[in-house]
Amino acid sequence: MPSRPPDSPRITTAPARDDRDRAWLATLTVLYVEDDATTRALLARYLRRRVGRLVEAEDGAAGARRFLEDRPAIVITDIQMPGLDGLGMASAIRRIDPVVPILVTTAFEQVDYLRRAIEVGVDEYVTKPIDVDKLEAALLACARRLRAEALFAAEREAEVEGIRAHEREALGLLAGGMAHDFNNLLQAVIGNLSLAVPLATPGTELREILDEAAKAADLTVELGARLRTLADGGFAAFRTESLAPVLSAALAGALAGSRTTLRLDLPADLPDVAHDPELLRRAFAQLAQNAREAMIDAGQLSVQGELCAFGDGEAPRPLGAGRYVQLSFRDTGPGIAKEILPRVFDPYFSTKERGGVRGMGLGLALCAAIVRKHHGACTAASTPGEGAVFTVLLPTSPDPA
Repeated sequence: MPSRPPDSPRITTAPARDDRDRAWLATLTVLYVEDDATTRALLARYLRRRVGRLVEAEDGAAGARRFLEDRPAIVITDIQMPGLDGLGMASAIRRIDPVVPILVTTAFEQVDYLRRAIEVGVDEYVTKPIDVDKLEAALLACARRLRAEALFAAEREAEVEGIRAHEREALGLLAGGMAHDFNNLLQAVIGNLSLAVPLATPGTELREILDEAAKAADLTVELGARLRTLADGGFAAFRTESLAPVLSAALAGALAGSRTTLRLDLPADLPDVAHDPELLRRAFAQLAQNAREAMIDAGQLSVQGELCAFGDGEAPRPLGAGRYVQLSFRDTGPGIAKEILPRVFDPYFSTKERGGVRGMGLGLALCAAIVRKHHGACTAASTPGEGAVFTVLLPTSPDPA
Protein backbone atom coordinates (compact mmCIF):
# COMPACT_ATOMS: atom_id res chain seq x y z
CA MET A 1 0.00 0.00 0.00
CA PRO A 2 1.49 3.40 -0.93
CA SER A 3 2.33 5.64 1.99
CA ARG A 4 0.65 8.99 2.48
CA PRO A 5 2.68 11.87 1.05
CA PRO A 6 4.41 13.85 3.81
CA ASP A 7 2.57 17.04 2.90
CA SER A 8 -0.92 15.48 2.97
CA PRO A 9 -3.26 17.17 5.47
CA ARG A 10 -4.03 15.42 8.75
CA ILE A 11 -7.74 15.32 9.56
CA THR A 12 -8.65 15.44 13.24
CA THR A 13 -11.51 16.78 15.35
CA ALA A 14 -9.85 16.52 18.75
CA PRO A 15 -8.46 20.10 18.94
CA ALA A 16 -11.84 21.61 18.12
CA ARG A 17 -13.46 19.43 20.73
CA ASP A 18 -10.81 20.33 23.31
CA ASP A 19 -11.33 24.02 22.56
CA ARG A 20 -15.04 23.64 23.26
CA ASP A 21 -14.29 21.75 26.46
CA ARG A 22 -11.81 24.44 27.57
CA ALA A 23 -14.39 27.13 26.88
CA TRP A 24 -16.96 25.18 28.91
CA LEU A 25 -14.47 24.63 31.75
CA ALA A 26 -13.89 28.39 31.83
CA THR A 27 -17.55 28.88 32.83
CA LEU A 28 -17.59 26.38 35.72
CA THR A 29 -17.15 26.72 39.47
CA VAL A 30 -14.53 24.28 40.79
CA LEU A 31 -13.88 23.32 44.42
CA TYR A 32 -10.22 22.56 45.27
CA VAL A 33 -9.48 20.93 48.65
CA GLU A 34 -5.85 20.56 49.82
CA ASP A 35 -4.42 20.72 53.35
CA ASP A 36 -0.88 21.72 52.31
CA ALA A 37 -0.90 25.49 51.93
CA THR A 38 2.06 25.66 49.54
CA THR A 39 0.66 23.01 47.21
CA ARG A 40 -2.78 24.61 47.35
CA ALA A 41 -1.42 28.07 46.48
CA LEU A 42 0.59 26.77 43.51
CA LEU A 43 -2.18 24.67 41.99
CA ALA A 44 -4.82 27.30 42.73
CA ARG A 45 -2.86 29.80 40.62
CA TYR A 46 -2.88 27.30 37.73
CA LEU A 47 -6.59 26.50 38.14
CA ARG A 48 -7.76 30.13 38.29
CA ARG A 49 -6.51 30.66 34.76
CA ARG A 50 -8.62 27.78 33.48
CA VAL A 51 -11.90 27.69 35.40
CA GLY A 52 -14.71 30.18 35.78
CA ARG A 53 -14.50 30.42 39.57
CA LEU A 54 -12.27 28.61 42.05
CA VAL A 55 -13.40 27.82 45.59
CA GLU A 56 -10.71 26.63 48.03
CA ALA A 57 -10.83 24.63 51.27
CA GLU A 58 -8.06 23.44 53.60
CA ASP A 59 -9.52 20.09 54.71
CA GLY A 60 -12.40 17.66 54.12
CA ALA A 61 -14.78 19.20 56.65
CA ALA A 62 -14.29 22.69 55.18
CA GLY A 63 -14.61 21.24 51.68
CA ALA A 64 -17.97 19.63 52.50
CA ARG A 65 -19.23 22.96 53.85
CA ARG A 66 -18.04 24.87 50.79
CA PHE A 67 -19.71 22.32 48.53
CA LEU A 68 -23.06 22.98 50.21
CA GLU A 69 -22.56 26.74 50.00
CA ASP A 70 -21.23 27.03 46.43
CA ARG A 71 -22.46 23.87 44.66
CA PRO A 72 -19.43 23.59 42.35
CA ALA A 73 -19.60 21.74 39.05
CA ILE A 74 -16.30 19.84 39.67
CA VAL A 75 -14.49 18.83 42.87
CA ILE A 76 -10.70 18.37 43.11
CA THR A 77 -9.42 16.98 46.41
CA ASP A 78 -6.36 15.54 48.06
CA ILE A 79 -6.90 12.19 49.83
CA GLN A 80 -4.77 12.32 52.97
CA MET A 81 -5.90 15.22 55.17
CA PRO A 82 -6.38 15.62 58.93
CA GLY A 83 -9.83 14.89 60.27
CA LEU A 84 -12.16 14.09 57.38
CA ASP A 85 -9.98 12.87 54.52
CA GLY A 86 -10.64 13.47 50.83
CA LEU A 87 -12.46 10.22 50.19
CA GLY A 88 -14.61 10.70 53.30
CA MET A 89 -15.53 14.16 52.03
CA ALA A 90 -16.21 12.73 48.56
CA SER A 91 -18.53 10.14 50.11
CA ALA A 92 -20.43 12.91 51.93
CA ILE A 93 -20.67 14.91 48.70
CA ARG A 94 -21.97 11.86 46.84
CA ARG A 95 -24.91 11.69 49.27
CA ILE A 96 -25.78 15.26 48.32
CA ASP A 97 -25.01 15.07 44.59
CA PRO A 98 -24.50 11.57 43.15
CA VAL A 99 -23.21 12.76 39.77
CA VAL A 100 -20.86 15.72 40.36
CA PRO A 101 -17.41 14.88 38.88
CA ILE A 102 -14.81 14.28 41.62
CA LEU A 103 -11.09 14.28 40.84
CA VAL A 104 -8.62 13.14 43.52
CA THR A 105 -4.91 13.94 43.81
CA THR A 106 -2.59 11.86 45.99
CA ALA A 107 1.04 10.90 46.44
CA PHE A 108 0.04 7.32 47.14
CA GLU A 109 -1.33 4.54 44.95
CA GLN A 110 -2.03 1.94 47.67
CA VAL A 111 -4.72 -0.61 46.93
CA ASP A 112 -6.93 0.45 49.86
CA TYR A 113 -7.09 4.06 48.56
CA LEU A 114 -7.89 2.86 45.06
CA ARG A 115 -10.59 0.53 46.39
CA ARG A 116 -12.18 3.31 48.45
CA ALA A 117 -11.99 5.68 45.49
CA ILE A 118 -13.87 3.15 43.35
CA GLU A 119 -16.50 2.64 46.06
CA VAL A 120 -17.04 6.39 46.40
CA GLY A 121 -17.30 6.78 42.62
CA VAL A 122 -14.31 9.03 41.96
CA ASP A 123 -14.21 10.09 38.31
CA GLU A 124 -10.51 10.89 37.85
CA TYR A 125 -7.29 10.03 39.73
CA VAL A 126 -4.07 12.10 39.42
CA THR A 127 -0.90 11.21 41.33
CA LYS A 128 1.55 13.65 42.91
CA PRO A 129 3.76 15.32 41.93
CA ILE A 130 1.05 16.56 39.65
CA ASP A 131 1.69 16.62 35.92
CA VAL A 132 -0.31 19.66 34.80
CA ASP A 133 -0.92 18.12 31.38
CA LYS A 134 -2.52 15.08 33.03
CA LEU A 135 -4.49 17.34 35.34
CA GLU A 136 -5.74 19.40 32.40
CA ALA A 137 -6.71 16.22 30.54
CA ALA A 138 -8.68 15.05 33.59
CA LEU A 139 -10.41 18.43 33.92
CA LEU A 140 -11.27 18.48 30.23
CA ALA A 141 -12.72 14.99 30.51
CA CYS A 142 -14.98 16.22 33.33
CA ALA A 143 -15.90 19.35 31.36
CA ARG A 144 -16.64 17.23 28.29
CA ARG A 145 -19.07 15.10 30.25
CA LEU A 146 -20.80 18.12 31.79
CA ARG A 147 -21.03 19.82 28.39
CA ALA A 148 -22.57 16.71 26.83
CA GLU A 149 -25.09 16.47 29.66
CA ALA A 150 -26.02 20.13 29.27
CA LEU A 151 -26.43 19.77 25.50
CA PHE A 152 -28.59 16.70 25.96
CA ALA A 153 -30.73 18.51 28.53
CA ALA A 154 -31.11 21.49 26.19
CA GLU A 155 -32.11 19.23 23.29
CA ARG A 156 -34.59 17.42 25.51
CA GLU A 157 -36.02 20.74 26.70
CA ALA A 158 -36.36 21.92 23.09
CA GLU A 159 -38.11 18.68 22.18
CA VAL A 160 -40.52 19.00 25.11
CA GLU A 161 -41.20 22.65 24.25
CA GLY A 162 -41.93 21.64 20.66
CA ILE A 163 -44.45 19.06 21.85
CA ARG A 164 -46.06 21.60 24.16
CA ALA A 165 -46.26 24.17 21.38
CA HIS A 166 -47.97 21.63 19.13
CA GLU A 167 -50.41 20.75 21.91
CA ARG A 168 -51.14 24.43 22.53
CA GLU A 169 -51.80 24.97 18.84
CA ALA A 170 -54.17 22.00 18.68
CA LEU A 171 -55.92 23.07 21.88
CA GLY A 172 -56.21 26.62 20.59
CA LEU A 173 -57.94 25.44 17.41
CA LEU A 174 -60.30 23.31 19.47
CA ALA A 175 -61.02 26.08 21.95
CA GLY A 176 -61.63 28.61 19.18
CA GLY A 177 -64.12 26.34 17.43
CA MET A 178 -65.85 25.54 20.70
CA ALA A 179 -66.13 29.22 21.61
CA HIS A 180 -67.65 30.07 18.23
CA ASP A 181 -70.31 27.34 18.31
CA PHE A 182 -70.83 27.77 22.03
CA ASN A 183 -71.62 31.48 21.70
CA ASN A 184 -74.03 30.89 18.81
CA LEU A 185 -76.06 28.49 20.96
CA LEU A 186 -75.75 30.70 24.01
CA GLN A 187 -77.14 33.69 22.17
CA ALA A 188 -80.52 32.02 21.90
CA VAL A 189 -80.53 31.16 25.62
CA ILE A 190 -79.62 34.70 26.68
CA GLY A 191 -82.11 36.25 24.27
CA ASN A 192 -84.98 34.14 25.55
CA LEU A 193 -84.03 34.81 29.16
CA SER A 194 -84.00 38.56 28.54
CA LEU A 195 -87.58 38.24 27.26
CA ALA A 196 -88.78 35.90 30.02
CA VAL A 197 -87.36 37.60 33.13
CA PRO A 198 -89.45 40.81 32.88
CA LEU A 199 -92.63 38.70 32.49
CA ALA A 200 -92.12 36.91 35.82
CA THR A 201 -93.33 38.66 38.98
CA PRO A 202 -90.44 39.56 41.34
CA GLY A 203 -90.36 37.35 44.44
CA THR A 204 -92.07 34.40 42.80
CA GLU A 205 -90.44 31.00 42.41
CA LEU A 206 -90.47 31.38 38.62
CA ARG A 207 -88.58 34.70 38.83
CA GLU A 208 -85.97 33.15 41.14
CA ILE A 209 -85.48 30.29 38.70
CA LEU A 210 -85.06 32.69 35.77
CA ASP A 211 -82.66 34.91 37.76
CA GLU A 212 -80.48 31.89 38.56
CA ALA A 213 -80.53 30.89 34.91
CA ALA A 214 -79.47 34.41 33.93
CA LYS A 215 -76.55 34.28 36.38
CA ALA A 216 -75.46 30.96 34.93
CA ALA A 217 -75.69 32.47 31.45
CA ASP A 218 -73.44 35.35 32.50
CA LEU A 219 -70.85 32.89 33.80
CA THR A 220 -71.12 30.98 30.56
CA VAL A 221 -70.42 34.15 28.59
CA GLU A 222 -67.27 34.61 30.67
CA LEU A 223 -66.26 31.02 29.93
CA GLY A 224 -66.70 31.66 26.22
CA ALA A 225 -64.48 34.73 26.48
CA ARG A 226 -61.83 32.67 28.23
CA LEU A 227 -61.97 30.02 25.54
CA ARG A 228 -61.46 32.68 22.87
CA THR A 229 -58.47 34.06 24.76
CA LEU A 230 -57.05 30.58 25.17
CA ALA A 231 -57.43 30.01 21.44
CA ASP A 232 -55.32 32.96 20.24
CA GLY A 233 -54.28 35.01 23.23
CA GLY A 234 -57.10 37.47 22.59
CA PHE A 235 -57.34 40.40 20.19
CA ALA A 236 -54.38 42.65 20.90
CA ALA A 237 -54.12 46.41 20.47
CA PHE A 238 -50.46 47.06 21.25
CA ARG A 239 -49.01 50.36 22.34
CA THR A 240 -45.57 51.03 23.78
CA GLU A 241 -45.72 52.53 27.24
CA SER A 242 -44.95 51.89 30.90
CA LEU A 243 -46.27 48.74 32.55
CA ALA A 244 -46.70 50.51 35.90
CA PRO A 245 -50.33 51.71 35.46
CA VAL A 246 -51.51 48.32 34.17
CA LEU A 247 -49.71 46.41 36.92
CA SER A 248 -50.92 48.72 39.71
CA ALA A 249 -54.54 48.56 38.56
CA ALA A 250 -54.43 44.77 38.24
CA LEU A 251 -52.95 44.27 41.70
CA ALA A 252 -55.35 46.70 43.36
CA GLY A 253 -58.37 45.00 41.84
CA ALA A 254 -57.24 41.44 42.55
CA LEU A 255 -56.28 42.09 46.19
CA ALA A 256 -59.20 44.39 47.11
CA GLY A 257 -61.08 43.19 50.19
CA SER A 258 -58.38 40.73 51.29
CA ARG A 259 -55.87 40.81 54.12
CA THR A 260 -53.06 40.21 51.65
CA THR A 261 -50.34 42.84 51.89
CA LEU A 262 -48.57 44.04 48.77
CA ARG A 263 -44.93 44.93 48.30
CA LEU A 264 -44.35 46.48 44.89
CA ASP A 265 -40.84 47.25 43.69
CA LEU A 266 -40.98 48.69 40.20
CA PRO A 267 -37.96 50.82 39.18
CA ALA A 268 -38.83 54.19 37.68
CA ASP A 269 -36.38 53.66 34.81
CA LEU A 270 -37.86 50.31 33.72
CA PRO A 271 -38.17 50.40 29.90
CA ASP A 272 -41.54 50.72 28.20
CA VAL A 273 -42.99 47.58 26.67
CA ALA A 274 -45.23 47.13 23.63
CA HIS A 275 -48.38 45.60 25.10
CA ASP A 276 -52.16 45.46 25.15
CA PRO A 277 -53.09 47.01 28.53
CA GLU A 278 -56.38 45.13 28.94
CA LEU A 279 -54.89 41.73 28.14
CA LEU A 280 -51.91 42.22 30.45
CA ARG A 281 -54.17 43.57 33.20
CA ARG A 282 -56.07 40.28 33.05
CA ALA A 283 -52.84 38.26 33.17
CA PHE A 284 -51.38 40.22 36.11
CA ALA A 285 -54.69 40.11 37.97
CA GLN A 286 -54.81 36.34 37.52
CA LEU A 287 -51.33 35.93 39.01
CA ALA A 288 -52.25 38.14 41.98
CA GLN A 289 -55.56 36.32 42.45
CA ASN A 290 -53.76 32.99 42.31
CA ALA A 291 -51.35 34.15 45.04
CA ARG A 292 -54.21 35.52 47.15
CA GLU A 293 -56.07 32.20 47.04
CA ALA A 294 -52.89 30.24 47.82
CA MET A 295 -52.34 32.39 50.94
CA ILE A 296 -56.05 32.19 51.92
CA ASP A 297 -56.31 35.99 51.79
CA ALA A 298 -53.65 36.46 54.51
CA GLY A 299 -50.01 36.81 53.49
CA GLN A 300 -47.68 38.98 51.46
CA LEU A 301 -47.39 39.26 47.71
CA SER A 302 -44.11 40.79 46.54
CA VAL A 303 -43.94 41.98 42.94
CA GLN A 304 -40.53 43.02 41.66
CA GLY A 305 -39.65 44.42 38.26
CA GLU A 306 -36.20 44.52 36.68
CA LEU A 307 -34.47 44.64 33.33
CA CYS A 308 -32.58 41.53 32.25
CA ALA A 309 -30.66 40.58 29.13
CA PHE A 310 -30.00 37.16 27.62
CA GLY A 311 -27.34 36.13 25.14
CA ASP A 312 -27.64 33.34 22.59
CA GLY A 313 -28.69 30.14 24.32
CA GLU A 314 -29.23 31.84 27.69
CA ALA A 315 -32.90 32.83 27.49
CA PRO A 316 -35.61 30.53 28.89
CA ARG A 317 -37.35 28.62 26.14
CA PRO A 318 -38.93 29.57 23.84
CA LEU A 319 -37.46 33.07 24.11
CA GLY A 320 -34.49 34.32 22.12
CA ALA A 321 -31.57 36.57 22.96
CA GLY A 322 -32.42 40.15 23.85
CA ARG A 323 -33.56 42.52 26.60
CA TYR A 324 -36.62 41.71 28.67
CA VAL A 325 -38.62 43.28 31.47
CA GLN A 326 -38.92 40.65 34.20
CA LEU A 327 -41.78 40.77 36.70
CA SER A 328 -41.61 38.34 39.62
CA PHE A 329 -44.74 37.56 41.67
CA ARG A 330 -43.60 35.99 44.96
CA ASP A 331 -46.11 34.85 47.60
CA THR A 332 -45.81 33.52 51.16
CA GLY A 333 -48.22 30.64 50.63
CA PRO A 334 -47.58 26.93 51.13
CA GLY A 335 -45.84 26.56 47.79
CA ILE A 336 -46.51 24.11 44.97
CA ALA A 337 -45.74 20.42 45.18
CA LYS A 338 -42.90 19.25 42.94
CA GLU A 339 -45.10 16.81 41.03
CA ILE A 340 -47.69 19.52 40.31
CA LEU A 341 -45.33 22.34 39.30
CA PRO A 342 -44.82 21.27 35.65
CA ARG A 343 -48.60 21.27 35.08
CA VAL A 344 -49.68 24.60 36.58
CA PHE A 345 -50.06 26.26 33.16
CA ASP A 346 -51.94 23.32 31.62
CA PRO A 347 -55.54 24.15 30.66
CA TYR A 348 -58.17 22.58 32.93
CA PHE A 349 -55.60 21.57 35.52
CA SER A 350 -56.62 22.81 38.96
CA THR A 351 -56.14 21.79 42.57
CA LYS A 352 -59.22 23.81 43.58
CA GLU A 353 -62.76 22.50 43.77
CA ARG A 354 -64.69 23.03 40.56
CA GLY A 355 -67.76 25.20 40.47
CA GLY A 356 -68.72 28.17 38.31
CA VAL A 357 -65.67 29.81 36.79
CA ARG A 358 -63.61 29.34 39.95
CA GLY A 359 -61.56 26.19 39.90
CA MET A 360 -61.97 25.40 36.19
CA GLY A 361 -58.21 25.43 35.70
CA LEU A 362 -58.15 28.09 32.98
CA GLY A 363 -56.69 31.04 34.92
CA LEU A 364 -52.97 30.32 34.67
CA ALA A 365 -53.35 28.79 31.20
CA LEU A 366 -54.94 32.06 30.03
CA CYS A 367 -52.19 34.05 31.73
CA ALA A 368 -49.54 32.07 29.85
CA ALA A 369 -51.46 32.45 26.57
CA ILE A 370 -51.65 36.23 26.98
CA VAL A 371 -47.93 36.50 27.77
CA ARG A 372 -47.11 34.36 24.71
CA LYS A 373 -49.26 36.76 22.66
CA HIS A 374 -46.77 39.43 23.76
CA HIS A 375 -43.82 37.24 22.62
CA GLY A 376 -42.91 36.63 26.26
CA ALA A 377 -42.83 33.70 28.64
CA CYS A 378 -44.37 32.82 31.99
CA THR A 379 -42.64 30.41 34.37
CA ALA A 380 -43.25 29.03 37.86
CA ALA A 381 -40.89 27.95 40.63
CA SER A 382 -41.54 26.84 44.17
CA THR A 383 -40.15 25.26 47.29
CA PRO A 384 -42.98 23.64 49.27
CA GLY A 385 -43.48 25.49 52.51
CA GLU A 386 -41.69 28.60 51.23
CA GLY A 387 -44.20 30.00 48.73
CA ALA A 388 -44.21 30.20 44.96
CA VAL A 389 -42.68 32.57 42.40
CA PHE A 390 -44.33 33.24 39.05
CA THR A 391 -42.12 35.12 36.59
CA VAL A 392 -43.26 37.03 33.51
CA LEU A 393 -40.72 38.01 30.86
CA LEU A 394 -41.75 40.60 28.25
CA PRO A 395 -39.49 41.79 25.42
CA THR A 396 -38.50 45.45 25.24
CA SER A 397 -38.41 45.21 21.44
CA PRO A 398 -40.85 47.17 19.23
CA ASP A 399 -44.49 46.19 18.73
CA PRO A 400 -44.58 42.36 18.46
CA ALA A 401 -47.88 42.25 16.61
